[in-house]
Amino acid sequence: VRFYIHHETAEPVFTLAVEWSASRDSLVSELCTQFAAAFTQANPSAKMQPLEVGLKSEDGNVLDRTACVVHVVSEGCDLFAERVPITAAVAAAAAAVTKPAPAAVSSAAPSSSASAELAELKKTLQPFLKKADQAFSNRSYRKAAEIYEEIVTTLDKAGMGGTALPSAFLVAPKRLGEIEVLNGRGDSALRWLNKAERAAPKDVDVKLLLAEAHILADEEEDGITALRAALALVPTSKPKKKKTVEIKLGLTLFELGERKEGGALLTKILQADMEDQEALLAYGQAALALGQTEDALKIYLRLVVAKSEDKQIRKLLANTIKQPEGVELLNKHLEASKSTASALAFLASVVKDHSGVDESIKLYKQCTAHGPENASYALNLMHLYELHLKYEDAVDVLVGYCEANPTSSVGTLQLAELSALIPTNDELHGSVWSEMCIGVRSDGAEAGAPFDASVLADVPKGAGLDVEKEKKLPVKPAGTYNEAELDVLALAYTSVKVLYAAGCLRALPALFRLLEPCREVKDLHLTRVRNENAYYCCIAQLVSTIPAELPPYPALYVAGDSHSLSPAWRTVSYQGSPHLLVPRLVTGCKIWHLRESSDFFTRANFEVAMKAIPNGSPVVFIFGEIDCREGLLVAVERMRYPNLEAGIAFTVKIYINVLKTLARERKFKIMVHPVPPVLNETRHIVKPFNAQLKAAVTKEPSLHWLDFFSDLLTPDGNSLRDGLALDGTHLDPSYTSYLEKALPA
Repeated sequence: VRFYIHHETAEPVFTLAVEWSASRDSLVSELCTQFAAAFTQANPSAKMQPLEVGLKSEDGNVLDRTACVVHVVSEGCDLFAERVPITAAVAAAAAAVTKPAPAAVSSAAPSSSASAELAELKKTLQPFLKKADQAFSNRSYRKAAEIYEEIVTTLDKAGMGGTALPSAFLVAPKRLGEIEVLNGRGDSALRWLNKAERAAPKDVDVKLLLAEAHILADEEEDGITALRAALALVPTSKPKKKKTVEIKLGLTLFELGERKEGGALLTKILQADMEDQEALLAYGQAALALGQTEDALKIYLRLVVAKSEDKQIRKLLANTIKQPEGVELLNKHLEASKSTASALAFLASVVKDHSGVDESIKLYKQCTAHGPENASYALNLMHLYELHLKYEDAVDVLVGYCEANPTSSVGTLQLAELSALIPTNDELHGSVWSEMCIGVRSDGAEAGAPFDASVLADVPKGAGLDVEKEKKLPVKPAGTYNEAELDVLALAYTSVKVLYAAGCLRALPALFRLLEPCREVKDLHLTRVRNENAYYCCIAQLVSTIPAELPPYPALYVAGDSHSLSPAWRTVSYQGSPHLLVPRLVTGCKIWHLRESSDFFTRANFEVAMKAIPNGSPVVFIFGEIDCREGLLVAVERMRYPNLEAGIAFTVKIYINVLKTLARERKFKIMVHPVPPVLNETRHIVKPFNAQLKAAVTKEPSLHWLDFFSDLLTPDGNSLRDGLALDGTHLDPSYTSYLEKALPA
């Protein structure tokens, strides 16, 4: 967006032309900073500080400094800048406060005039501090940092930085340092926290943040020194605060190798109060590090009851259950039964989230054994088998649930009907695709005989389409299905997903006919089964153009998130011969999940998917769309990255490193698919992402970029090419013609 800012109400007259990216969601305060810098550069004798800039729209409305720029400007618009009188008063107040006190007055007691000016300064900046604090609480760290940094800069210029920083504004450098700590940047955190410490050398919280920053910066001794200093500063009137600092010191000493001193300190604190949750949390970490799994487990089971949503407790509990004897010890303290099944299911979900898929399977099997009527248990167990690509086991779970609950229903669907349509074990084993299928005709014909490529018959017309908007059918009101019925529907939906991913396609048309009437309910995409609903609708639309019999061609694997489903089971020519595009689905996987420090379950799913591909295979990788849709902008807002470009660069680096490792260790012939540009709302992110990804891939001899991104867009590059949208999120499978042309010869 190009627009103009005019300073015309006073000399010197000045106009600034601004180019502002539509994807940039910075605040008006940043625009004020940009204008002040340009104005000062052009007019050195009339310097302007950012807080002195007031902006108005063409109709005279004052722009809120905490508003997003792209929400208040438009192409070619004019804004008008004025020096805000109250900010001039702020500058005067700052100057007055920092004047030396008259000789007759103690320097420790500011004059009444200075006190009044300081009060005016606080009054002026208070709205900005309030906005910054609110943004910080909402984890909108970038917006918070813009305001805090502007306040610090203004105070520094007014001579109120360093030891002269008023206590009312200590929060600004302290929070700026905390934001850097939260994002793992120790060195940059120290810059702000050292400033805060100079202003408030006896502030305990500043010392605690300094300790974290030093440790992040690999300055461990300085970190421990800061913790000891913090402990010494806590007044005896605050025993709770003292205990918190002691726990922090004890755990840090233990983790940094001073186990004797750290462990003794933690033990002393816990012995004083065996119910203290802070002490229990830290002691549990030490116990787990020492191999005392049962002690750690007992602690975290107590804590998770009190704080079931606490992320740190959940992670530590998951790590404990993932120990070799973890599930056995858990059952010792929580024996599987009908009454404990719901608790075990909760714990199974906790451990799954941190890649404990095997442990979660064991626990959910116990749940289904003691609660065979509970569809949620069966659904979660199916999804867990999906993560291991054990599709036949997932189908077994569904069949077992149907047999145990034949009269259960949702809408027009009865489970006895569903069970009758699911392939038997023998049928499933014979129809699931595997490497053994290559060169073998399922119809018994010779390998070289003509192949029947006719598509699957009897797929219901409009299967998977929006019931109201596209099928034009009447729908039942939202809320028609209760939670238990929704879980039953999700089980049926997941059977379609599992069979499709496994290549067992012949069973699908009958399942569509059974399930389509159940979808005639409003807003299923907003319910707890929205993900299962989305996968079902996508697959139902894909199947109508797939051959009834999968050809026995060599595999060209397609590893990816849900975007790997669009090209799945199609035939392309690769290196002079037909190949079958075989999916290796990694549900919901972001590139961010593949970083080394991640323990999210999608990374475990990715690793299993890679093991399911033979060494030396050709593999197309389709990842990154979820990062563009819901990861990068959030990460920029939380200041993990300074801007979108840096976020893309970091994410691409993760991706390239993973792919290079696979090429080296598994000898995969790797082809990198561009991120699909289907969504209008994220195309402005997808385009620079693909530009950086292409540049990175082309630098690596072991990787090949599939160069067809521009073919997916209209000539102006602003929209998806007609005919390539499937369901609003995924590409129509016809796009594989462009993919095919981009494959290496």
